[in-house]
Amino acid sequence: MSVWERRDLPLLAALSTTDDQNLRSGFLDISLAQEMLGLDLRNGEIHDSILTLGDTGYVMYDLEYETGDGGLFTKLKVTGRGQQALGEWPLFTEITPATLAELLERFADEAATDEEAANARSAASYIRSIPAATFKAVVRTVMVEGTKASLGLLS
Repeated sequence: MSVWERRDLPLLAALSTTDDQNLRSGFLDISLAQEMLGLDLRNGEIHDSILTLGDTGYVMYDLEYETGDGGLFTKLKVTGRGQQALGEWPLFTEITPATLAELLERFADEAATDEEAANARSAASYIRSIPAATFKAVVRTVMVEGTKASLGLLS
């Protein structure tokens, strides 16, 4: 069994589905990690796993160490890439009106406010109504103009 299967994937899943209010708010005390997450991992393994998951872009966090073995992860959250690794977010092989609308619906589900959720759902509905050929032309234009701007080629 790999480290990913034994340690990192279970931790990523636990962070994504936790009912612990502190974890849902992005706080994890390293000295309490095992009991907060309910995993069969030592606190040091959880610490190392979060660092690894951060290096791969699966989680984001700030980390402040205290004296001794203490420390606190703050702003800890599973990223969209982490959700993809868990199979919770779509992997896009091609951006179409349907796939972009699906992404907006997922954003709506995670929105901080009802207004943000309503806006994301409204945008998803509008995107679904755009013909595929028009959508591709718009995306192509945005990509070309964005590339030109980043290279300083716009007059």
